[in-house]
Amino acid sequence: MTQGAANPYLQVIESLSSGVLAVDDDGIILIANPAACGQLHVPPTRLRVGERLVTDNGLEPLGEVLREIAEGDAPITRRELHITTADGERKVIGLSASPLGGEVERKGTILLFVDLTEVRRLEHIASLNRQLAEVGELTAGVVHELRNPLSVIAGMAELLVRRLEEGGRDHATAVRIVQEAGNLERVIRQFLGFARPFDLEPTACNVREIVDRALQLTQPAAQAKAANVRVACPDQLPAFRGDPVKLSQALANIIGNAIDVLQPNGEVRVSAVVDGAVMAFIVEDNGPGLKLQPGEDPFAPFFSRKTGGTGLGLAIVQRIIAAHNGTASFANRDEGGARFELRIPL
Repeated sequence: MTQGAANPYLQVIESLSSGVLAVDDDGIILIANPAACGQLHVPPTRLRVGERLVTDNGLEPLGEVLREIAEGDAPITRRELHITTADGERKVIGLSASPLGGEVERKGTILLFVDLTEVRRLEHIASLNRQLAEVGELTAGVVHELRNPLSVIAGMAELLVRRLEEGGRDHATAVRIVQEAGNLERVIRQFLGFARPFDLEPTACNVREIVDRALQLTQPAAQAKAANVRVACPDQLPAFRGDPVKLSQALANIIGNAIDVLQPNGEVRVSAVVDGAVMAFIVEDNGPGLKLQPGEDPFAPFFSRKTGGTGLGLAIVQRIIAAHNGTASFANRDEGGARFELRIPL
């Protein structure tokens, strides 16, 4: 992709695993080593030497950097860019850029870049683990202080429900106490599920059994909302190793969240497909979609837009999938609604 391969300096550039790209002031590509296309996730036709660099279709941040260098002549070091690949995947690119040429005559810009997507993903997991440790300490105190008296309150309220005449005001109050005690117990269980260390119990997983168990867990919510839950799983999906109980829990959390945001008679579609060396569980709905501010992550602990939500449901999903060396992602659908995907290596 570079010219004059006999030049030892160009041979060094060709051999680098980091992407190197140089353009003149008119945007004509002077150098583009083989790694450049791989790091930017573009086909070789977009980085041909002698042709003008096109910075659209996902490479707009690169064009902004080139304009900044052209206007200011100041180098850029260790900047992170977010680009979008042709298939819609977001990538994090670490980039440094400098003016090309001497102090008197400027001849263009040279850029050095590397894909940091996987590094940032691992950092996110490490950050999640740190938060787990912090929440674990908090949870120990919460459980110690609340669970025992909560059991007493719930037991006394159930006793009152049985003794009081049904239909009376006091009976309704006692029923409400039982319900609220149950809600508080659910919150405590979610804290424990998020913070308590757990070991996977891997075995040969049957995809349909995982999906069916998740549907059983969410059936009451679906019936209460009159939601249409449709399943699309091929008959012959390969088995893979994992913890089927925890994977069912993760999938049920996603399905349950989808049901929660639906209008009555809304639809949730659950599917499972093999994508290369990955088993993908996909949950799509026709609800309102995800309305997030820049930088917000629904998988982050305590992030919730639901009234009374703890913000731990999707954080638990993330933890379970990360323990399987997988990934959990989300997006809004063009036709409306949200799409969550859980990917587990085969």
